[in-house]
Amino acid sequence: MGFVTSDLQETQPKRLLKFFWLVLALLVLGFVHVHQGSKWYVFTTGWPDSTLGRGYSAGDVVFTSCAALTDKPVPRDVDCGVIFVPKNYFDKHAGLSGIAFARRKSENKIQKKGTVFLNPGGPGGSGVLEVLAPEKMWGQHRIPTMIGPNYDVIGFDIRGVAFTRPKTECLNEDEKALFHANTVLEQGFTVSNPLNASKDALKAELVPQYRQFLALKQVQSQICAERMGDELNHFFGASYGTILGSYLVNMFPERIGRVVIDGVATPDLWSTTLNHKWPHKWLVDAEATFERFLRDCAAAGPSRCALAQFPNQPWDHIRDRIDAYFDDLALHPLPLPSGSRPGYLTSGLARSTLYIGIEIPKLWPKWASLFGGALSGDARPLYDFAIRQAIGGYDYARTAVSCADAPESNDVDFPTPEDLAEEAVRTISEVSPRFGVSIEFSEPDGGCQFWPYRSPGRFSGPWNATLATPMLIVSNTLDPITPKANGLWVHEQMPNSSLMLIQDGPGHTAMSMDSACTFEAIHNYFAGILPRNGTVCLVDEPDTFSEEGLSDGYALDRLIKR
Repeated sequence: MGFVTSDLQETQPKRLLKFFWLVLALLVLGFVHVHQGSKWYVFTTGWPDSTLGRGYSAGDVVFTSCAALTDKPVPRDVDCGVIFVPKNYFDKHAGLSGIAFARRKSENKIQKKGTVFLNPGGPGGSGVLEVLAPEKMWGQHRIPTMIGPNYDVIGFDIRGVAFTRPKTECLNEDEKALFHANTVLEQGFTVSNPLNASKDALKAELVPQYRQFLALKQVQSQICAERMGDELNHFFGASYGTILGSYLVNMFPERIGRVVIDGVATPDLWSTTLNHKWPHKWLVDAEATFERFLRDCAAAGPSRCALAQFPNQPWDHIRDRIDAYFDDLALHPLPLPSGSRPGYLTSGLARSTLYIGIEIPKLWPKWASLFGGALSGDARPLYDFAIRQAIGGYDYARTAVSCADAPESNDVDFPTPEDLAEEAVRTISEVSPRFGVSIEFSEPDGGCQFWPYRSPGRFSGPWNATLATPMLIVSNTLDPITPKANGLWVHEQMPNSSLMLIQDGPGHTAMSMDSACTFEAIHNYFAGILPRNGTVCLVDEPDTFSEEGLSDGYALDRLIKR
């Protein structure tokens, strides 16, 4: 998550912006600038898909009906629209892109301080829908209160995503489901007994899967090139809220007011390293987070955690039972002939689904129910949920973003299947034996050698900007995808222009658990009161398997994938 605050500045963007990732990103500054002399239009219905390039100029704003974007009642004091920006800031003849936005107006209009720009990252999440339907994002209802009543909140969709046009549309949903069915893109990568197998055995098992993976990536890239044409040639990397924040503060430090980044991914890794090597640094806290999940389950007992078989069961017994289940699935995939879609459950699919689950402590009771049922003989609910996630979560905008910023082919040797397998084995052996190859399920990277487009004007640092107001960096002690070490790295690059806040709890980003201390620190930060560097905040309810967690309304079908 990232926040940035500033009044809108009357300066044109000097360089092409490229951003990065996270579940949630909030930015309070005018990085999309409406230049003086812009034309403002008002539409009552529809969405200006067909008007791109027809009579508009960069900076023009179109307001349109929010009802065209949602079937839910539109919140009061919310309006929607499009701002037109150049597809390529270095080529004025390349045409325009229409960036969609929804604006929630500040409650205190007399003492308004600025504007918050919000995007959920992914890439693929819709900031527009987070304003129009905030109940779909766990914890999202807290954002306006956390920031305070003195700011407008604008949710925007990055290039190629959701309501922004042009949109990355390589395959429709039916085509995508068929293309992915029963492949490694859907089933994940399976490894047998990763805790004890030799490196050679693991590599031999993974190489054929990576051959299939690269072939699928090549086809995917060719389809996108054929159907999108030159549109993706002007796509630039834009997501992952904390990278978004890191890029902005280092490219435009003079325009930055207040910045908060939460659940930090390091910008140097994004900008200089091929994405198949990212998990080695991303997963350093994954095993510790999984252990916290198991310990909390054991403490809760079978009445509140379906994975526990009896009261006071040792947590490592639950761990060993899960490990044995995964190892058995690796040798004997489970046929599931009935239900919403006949198929089979693999170890890769089950393991990847568990990895997603440990990111969200508020859903741990429900995740335990899925896996408890599977270990007891009823795997259909787990399989049905996992397949829905695999199909719905694999958005080709992710490839368009991550590959647009990848190093050029003449700058680096792209990996072979053997290279990919070797790097995966390195991560399994050195970082996370259980989840070392599970990240692809939720972070569909790789295959950039086949992607025909690269962003113009790639930014690759430096990352040591000097800011008038220090940036606030928030990290959890147990974040399985953006570890605390990442936040510390960014802080080390800007020791005099950043402050570090640690939330002592599990989950991806501080928003994954409630903490009055973190809430107050961020609220005060936006009010002008800086927290002490190195502040440690406890979570309000450390019992992740509380009775409240069993009935708090966080349904699995409302899970928002990154």
